[in-house]
Amino acid sequence: MNNPIRILLTAALCLLTVHTSFAQQAIQSLAGTWRFALDPENRGTDGCWFNTRLAESVTLPGSCEQNGFGVRAVEPTVGKLTRVVRYEGKAWYQRDFDVPQKWAGKRIELLLERCHWESNVWIDGKSVGTQNSLSAPHLYDLGALSPGRHTLTVCIDNTYKIPIGTWAHAITEDTQGNWNGIVGRIELRATDPVWIRDVQVFEDHLQVKLGNNTGKPVSATVQGSSCSIPAGGISVKLPFAPNAKAWDEFSPALHELDVVLKAGKYGDRKTVTYGLRKLGTKNKQFTVNGRPTLMRGPVDECVYPLTGYPPMDKAAWMRVLSICKSYGFNYMRFHSWCPPEAAFAAADELGFFFQVEIPLWTMDAPHFGQHPERDRFIVDELDRILEAYGNHPSFALMAMGNESAGTLGELVQKGRSADPRRLYRCENGDTEQDGDFFETGQRGIAGPRTDWDRWSAGGWIAGGENDGVNRTTGAPVPTLSHEVGQWAMYPDFDEIDKYTGTLRAYNYEGYRRSLAERGMLDQNKDFARASGLFSVLLYKDEIEASLRTYPHGGFQILEARDYPGQGTAIVGWLDAFWDSKGLIEPKEFRRFCSPTVALLQMPKRVYTCDETFRAVAEISNYGPKNLPVKPEWTLADESGRTIAGGSLPATVAETGKVSGLGEISAPLRTVAEAARLTLTLKAGGTSNSWNIWVYPARQPETPAGVRIAYEYDRTTRDALARGERVLLFSDPTKGLYKIDRVMLGPDEIRLFEVKPGQNALEGTFMPAFWNMRLFNQVGTLGILCDPAHPAFDGFPTEAHSDWQWADLLGRFSAAESFRTAGAPPSYCDEREKTWGDVRNRSKAIVLNGTPDDYRPIVQVIDNYERNYKLGSIFETRVGPGKLLVCAMDLDTDAANRPAARQLKSSLLNYAAGDRFDPQFELPEELLERVLTFEDEK
Repeated sequence: MNNPIRILLTAALCLLTVHTSFAQQAIQSLAGTWRFALDPENRGTDGCWFNTRLAESVTLPGSCEQNGFGVRAVEPTVGKLTRVVRYEGKAWYQRDFDVPQKWAGKRIELLLERCHWESNVWIDGKSVGTQNSLSAPHLYDLGALSPGRHTLTVCIDNTYKIPIGTWAHAITEDTQGNWNGIVGRIELRATDPVWIRDVQVFEDHLQVKLGNNTGKPVSATVQGSSCSIPAGGISVKLPFAPNAKAWDEFSPALHELDVVLKAGKYGDRKTVTYGLRKLGTKNKQFTVNGRPTLMRGPVDECVYPLTGYPPMDKAAWMRVLSICKSYGFNYMRFHSWCPPEAAFAAADELGFFFQVEIPLWTMDAPHFGQHPERDRFIVDELDRILEAYGNHPSFALMAMGNESAGTLGELVQKGRSADPRRLYRCENGDTEQDGDFFETGQRGIAGPRTDWDRWSAGGWIAGGENDGVNRTTGAPVPTLSHEVGQWAMYPDFDEIDKYTGTLRAYNYEGYRRSLAERGMLDQNKDFARASGLFSVLLYKDEIEASLRTYPHGGFQILEARDYPGQGTAIVGWLDAFWDSKGLIEPKEFRRFCSPTVALLQMPKRVYTCDETFRAVAEISNYGPKNLPVKPEWTLADESGRTIAGGSLPATVAETGKVSGLGEISAPLRTVAEAARLTLTLKAGGTSNSWNIWVYPARQPETPAGVRIAYEYDRTTRDALARGERVLLFSDPTKGLYKIDRVMLGPDEIRLFEVKPGQNALEGTFMPAFWNMRLFNQVGTLGILCDPAHPAFDGFPTEAHSDWQWADLLGRFSAAESFRTAGAPPSYCDEREKTWGDVRNRSKAIVLNGTPDDYRPIVQVIDNYERNYKLGSIFETRVGPGKLLVCAMDLDTDAANRPAARQLKSSLLNYAAGDRFDPQFELPEELLERVLTFEDEK
């Protein structure tokens, strides 16, 4: 008697053997050396180059640029990476191949996985056709070819002929560039003349496209169901009722389906990998298999500097997405481009959600509906994307480009009708009739507090105010916060050495030369680290605001990594290569960005010792199930000494919700000296922390021996000449350079002349938004200081900006960054008023011309586009006198500003003490230039 297990194993092995043998027989890779010719003058078609043996050679897959063909750069590209070699036009690729005898009578198909972007194909000098897609493979039916040697010629034309917008990331020079070439798989595939074109796996049926090149109808069975396939082919709907485990981010179960076609002497078999998952929306939330889900993730703008195009292999995408998962993300938005098959395969395996976008950004292109040829291309791209990647469970969300306008709702309805397996972004409105989810600019910081969320922050998105669309945030469908973050930091110039491929960081080299010319190159790593830590701090607040928002769809971070284009946006804790900058470890990041996060609502960060700290604890739970929690909290100082602590009532945090945990209360009277305290909340197996600052309620008397001055006038100079010590408060409203809000403006608007009356920049707690070349703005990147400097003996600080500096520097919310990005003035004014923002708190004085090793006590990190030496607190000898300058207003409303009172006291004590010993004497001419004003002379 035969062993039934052995029979099953043998059958499985036989099937595997047949499938493998079939794959080996049916596919022939064309990767390798190809003959080649550039055609910059467009002579190839008329000159019948498809009948000519091309003289040069290249390696495919690859691009012209990778192979060294094109125009070499003679000078750096401004504001973005520089393509070492650049080519736009037609390029011809040619090679010979052999059709094996066993392919006699077979139908042969050519697959070019990703072309950039129009392809024309000839076989043995005969035209096969033209295809044009930036998102899906180009497939050519070559028909039956006789066994033996044949010549394949492909002409790729990357000329910008279809106006999809030169900013769209499928082609933009700001990231991958409009390269010319063929990447990914380049294959010949042989099938019978009756074959399976495509299989789409739906929840309750299969949609199978069948091809028939016999020229007559053919009777067939597919999965045992009978059908007649007319000449040319047909699409059939077949019943399908799988009984298998569902796919989600926590359990990404994948399954394989063999679809078998039998048509007399012909046959075909196609193996399809799929995942069972049902996407939906309910109560303004996304649902996956009925469970509410919050999308958390970065934007991918096709920044791959070594090749200039995205990776086409699964291993590379496993690396990218594993890095993203390590930071607690479950989602990625592909900004105005579609990733290749390998990306979806990796995401399927890792349980990652994708938002795919058609290649469209109408910033400099006609609105959809205004250009028939382009609109036809976009409609076809939507169809191609849905068919090419439709079976991937990771393909969750579909959007019609980035920040575009026109009758895009037509595309949404077309997609919904054709493929309901994914959700479609509302493009013209924010109702369930307009789409499945809504995306708006719910970004920004509301200041040094955490008792706000995205609904209270409102929303605005570029391009929305003029297209007649209601862009409110009270949509009945889930809302995704669009492009959260964009907080700039200073680049680390060591990264330049990593650009060894088709793109070079000559823009970074220019910034490095500029910093060296200002005598601050030795501070590069300090600038990068201080501004980077500050940026991460702001991302934490932004992410937590989204997690506190309920109900909510999720958020897109722009960006987890740097975007070295559009003026050069250094905005990520990862560099352009997805490598860590060492600013925060993934484990620490997951404390505030993961399925389950402990949260805190508190009205402020700065307290006095006669106050009681009060906050409301919460937990955001988007894990796979309800979570029993026993919350505990501690309030500790920097030495780890516990100031207060306790537990909150045990409860159950429901999945898909934000649950309240109770109120925390801690009197601060035992905090005798100025201190930074850390509140840590533990709940549900996770923990999160927040810093607060506690200062004495009353300051001691002003120490003797220090003159306080508010003008660098004759009286002040005479006092210094007598050898006195002076603490000078320079008026933050005077000497300011007026910022001209220009997009992509010339260097002159940034590199202003320093002169009397124009010697400082407006102070701001917030760093630059995106970058100041694209959006001209103040542009500074936070502060750098030495926490051990005696000026801070009574004012605890780190080397970088933190929330105790917010009120001191002013401009502590995102209102100004919205204004910088072009939001309607009324919206910006409303945000500023709602968030209680203030200006005129400080200024950054330009100290260019001081010795190279002169450092301000509080140095404001200038933008890499300008690299001025800036200081808000600095010191100098003036003859026998000693001068300490503070360009902050520490007096206005001082009774309600504990940090201002504390910093003033700390500065006075320093100025009165033995350690006030300036090592430099700055020239009198420089001091007069930066400290005097017309009305004070």
